Amino acid sequence: MRGKHGNHATASAQHRWKPGSRVGSTGHVKVRVGNGHPLADPNGWAYEHILIWVAAGKPRPEKGEVLHHLNEDKTDNRIGNLRLMTRAEHNRLHNADKGRCAITGRLVGKGRAGRVLDGREWNEVPQ
Repeated sequence: MRGKHGNHATASAQHRWKPGSRVGSTGHVKVRVGNGHPLADPNGWAYEHILIWVAAGKPRPEKGEVLHHLNEDKTDNRIGNLRLMTRAEHNRLHNADKGRCAITGRLVGKGRAGRVLDGREWNEVPQ
């Protein structure tokens, strides 16, 4: 209990308490680990996929590295579904899926919207 009179509910006694995990703004699952945990953010939460990766004895992703979910499901955090890759490799992989150029990231082919100029549609990629 906290507060001047010791009557304030905290943690699990509070009416808004949500036990377990939650999905963050990026779609990845976050779990409560406490402020003292080395992988925790300032509020005591950590991404589940990073916790599982490190618990399996693998090195923590460095700056410029990401953990890719092979089946594209950000809530499926099995160790067999995770792969460490550089951010550049990850972007290249996802840009190819979206019909974008692997080098520039610009839309190419059928995914590119046509532009109408003087009543005529121009679909060529400018050089």
